[in-house]
Amino acid sequence: MFETLLQNLQLIGILILAFLGSLGINTLLGIYYNLNTLKEQFSKEKLLTGLARGGIILISGLAITVIVSLLPQVLNQFGITADTNLFENISTVAMAGILTSTIAHYLTDALKKFYTILNSHTNITPEYDENMMD
Repeated sequence: MFETLLQNLQLIGILILAFLGSLGINTLLGIYYNLNTLKEQFSKEKLLTGLARGGIILISGLAITVIVSLLPQVLNQFGITADTNLFENISTVAMAGILTSTIAHYLTDALKKFYTILNSHTNITPEYDENMMD
């Protein structure tokens, strides 16, 4: 009964580490961008809101993994036969897809902030030299 759950949690565990890394990078770059580029005051509320949103996504993802992983066995105990492989594949694909898309979202946002920070400190424009064409 718990074999499928443990296998799914191993995969989800790896994805959770990637999620936490992307959330952390996005948060750090957001703090730096807001303080140094936008010249905003540090907002503890914005930080806590972002971390709470990440925590909710994380807990929800784990809960969905547990529910979908255990659903076939629970149904079998009530006499309802369900294809275990179907639920196993749904669980793995669904959770990997949800976490992967969330990781991609946070990394995309972090990269935008990263490049904005880089470009805000390198306002070097090359000067045109007519002699370069000779």
